[in-house]
Amino acid sequence: MRLTIIPVDGYVSVDGKGFGGINLSFVDASVHAVQWYETHGEIERKDPITGRMVANEVITSIGSFQPVLDAWQAAKTAEETALIAAANNQPTTTGSQTL
Repeated sequence: MRLTIIPVDGYVSVDGKGFGGINLSFVDASVHAVQWYETHGEIERKDPITGRMVANEVITSIGSFQPVLDAWQAAKTAEETALIAAANNQPTTTGSQTL
């Protein structure tokens, strides 16, 4: 899995499918971004007061970010549900005839 998390923007992308506006207020204020590359990754840390980047921390597990993945899944499910609902409200057409 390829994962990007940018808490200040409420942005989470999993395997290229991204959503913004996700409530990530529960993520530590020092996290600027998280990048995960299948089996390893890094947390880009910032000073919560100044916003300056202070360090990159190598990680070997994404488990502590499971709530972020859950929030992304909820956003994905909501989008899929909305698309299905929209498709079901569209008239079915065959040729030039509306059914």
